[in-house]
Amino acid sequence: MKRGDLYIILLGLLIAASIYGIKWLQMDHSAYQPGELMARITVNGKLYKNVALTKDVQIIDIRTEFGHNTLKAFDYGIQMIYSDAPKRIALDMGFISKPYQQIICIPTRVYVEVFNPRKPPSGDELDAVI
Repeated sequence: MKRGDLYIILLGLLIAASIYGIKWLQMDHSAYQPGELMARITVNGKLYKNVALTKDVQIIDIRTEFGHNTLKAFDYGIQMIYSDAPKRIALDMGFISKPYQQIICIPTRVYVEVFNPRKPPSGDELDAVI
């Protein structure tokens, strides 16, 4: 390995660390109380349901033309427990309970994201697309 190869590797690592650092700084690090968060469930890009993440157990059964999914909201988080997709990758995404965590099932077009509804909108977010 020559000196030029080492410089290229270090430059790649520096770029990757910079991208990760910028994304980390843009994340919402605000404190929240248990029970404050909600999960936004969308099917095919359209809002299906907003679910409050509480200690109580809630079963959300989603049957659409794209497939069948079952979500279980419990212990201040949510988890996909059933999917009839050919590869059940969404089941491996596990239990999510923090803002911006996601569960995505592409074959059935189900997208679940945890968000904080009390967070005031910042002026940097898009509010329209032309």
